[in-house]
Amino acid sequence: MATNDFISNLHNEVLARIISDLPAIEAIRTTLLSKRWKDLWRYASRLDFDPKGVRKLYGDDIDDPREEISRVVKNIENVLLSHKRNLISCRIVHLLSSCRNGDVEKWIKYLTSEKKVQELAFRCDDFQQQFYRRSRSGLGLNLPSGIFSCETLQSLEFTHYSIRSDSPFHHCHNLKTLKLYHCAISTETLEAIVSCCDLLEHLSVCSSPSRLKQVRIFSQTVKTVELESLRSQGIYLSTQSLGVLMLHSMKFQAKNLVIHAPNLRVFTATRRPITKNSDNITKIAEILEYCSHLL
Repeated sequence: MATNDFISNLHNEVLARIISDLPAIEAIRTTLLSKRWKDLWRYASRLDFDPKGVRKLYGDDIDDPREEISRVVKNIENVLLSHKRNLISCRIVHLLSSCRNGDVEKWIKYLTSEKKVQELAFRCDDFQQQFYRRSRSGLGLNLPSGIFSCETLQSLEFTHYSIRSDSPFHHCHNLKTLKLYHCAISTETLEAIVSCCDLLEHLSVCSSPSRLKQVRIFSQTVKTVELESLRSQGIYLSTQSLGVLMLHSMKFQAKNLVIHAPNLRVFTATRRPITKNSDNITKIAEILEYCSHLL
């Protein structure tokens, strides 16, 4: 019995939106479906480059996973050049070598200047030691001053980098969301970055390997602050606009939690039920004892 092909009846714009939710490697593979699908991926509004998807597709059938993953990363530039429209978001998971050879800087410049991207996410991945020996060399983000000053860029996420300077964030007047996961960063650099971002509203910092000595946030625009798995000597927040503060599995002296946020409406402090060295995590009762004025 013949059945209606509902997918073929959809407009190209709708199909492009569906493709936008696929990893980039799978979106490109849709070109094999039919002639009509040949160029649809070029109009996707989101691109997600995750080389680990190669292993999911091919399993253990490929001779050298490292070579195949490297090939996918090298093709990122070709894919971006073949893409036909501006991007709402782009996520790139890459190898250590992409930091050393300047690929990350090149991708950022192209995505911000040519693709007018709104949301950027970068992750330097060692693939959980499956293919590479863990190394922190080459992780530093040595980016030029003002590279994030793009008028369209609103959200930025970094995972597994060493952020040594606030220079890339100079003149960053439109960024609203900044997420730093497992990034080595100093107290002074984080404070300077927040000062550079005039419209920053959401800040997330999770598990800094540099053991952030202090978290100091002074801002007139930040509305939400999320801190997780940090070991620091103290937390100092002063922002008129702060409405939400979330602390997860933190290690610091509770008496050194200083908050000046007259508009704070949501304050949560949690700890994971099972964590390594969980006895070292600051107890919620201690936090509440020194923050009773917020209740």
